[in-house]
Amino acid sequence: MMMNINVATPFRRGARARSRESFPLSVSLPAVLIEGSDYEFRRLIHRMILNEGRLVEIRKSFARKVGVTGAQYTMMMALLRLQGDTGIAIGALADFLEVTGPHVTGEVRKLAAKGYVRKSANPKDKRGVLISLTRQGKSRLLSAFAFIRSVNDILFQGVTAEEFRTIVRFNQKFMKNTALALDGIEREERPGGRRAVR
Repeated sequence: MMMNINVATPFRRGARARSRESFPLSVSLPAVLIEGSDYEFRRLIHRMILNEGRLVEIRKSFARKVGVTGAQYTMMMALLRLQGDTGIAIGALADFLEVTGPHVTGEVRKLAAKGYVRKSANPKDKRGVLISLTRQGKSRLLSAFAFIRSVNDILFQGVTAEEFRTIVRFNQKFMKNTALALDGIEREERPGGRRAVR
């Protein structure tokens, strides 16, 4: 069930006038400050988190149409595009999805048990396997495409080609930066890190 969230009006100069108290900025990069304020930055982060939850629910609805979990649906969609005529190695699929090899191996095992994915020997690597969708798996996935397409059309309704390309470029940078931020947090919280110094 989708949440009905009342979205606030766009940023205005008077929006900050509600409080005379001055707070420290939560970010200092000039590019993301508007008139020296982090108001829109804070709201952007909040909305990104809200959208994450909504996208997860949307993916679950796609997955239900196929009869799999959200993670398995994502994997099947990747396989559809990447498997080619012979299949794709688990490591290559993991790299594309930016997840670990063991995660892919576990989900592939479950999908194979459903009859949606097959494993075959990798002629270029005797120790490895190639994975691909079975005829049944491909059929189940394709049967959901009309629904998937209708929802995705709603998601990006009103977005221009230029805006979409900007989103793609932003997301490429943001994916890298979230990883760097987590690495920095891990170093900070690691025993012997700066936080541990007294």
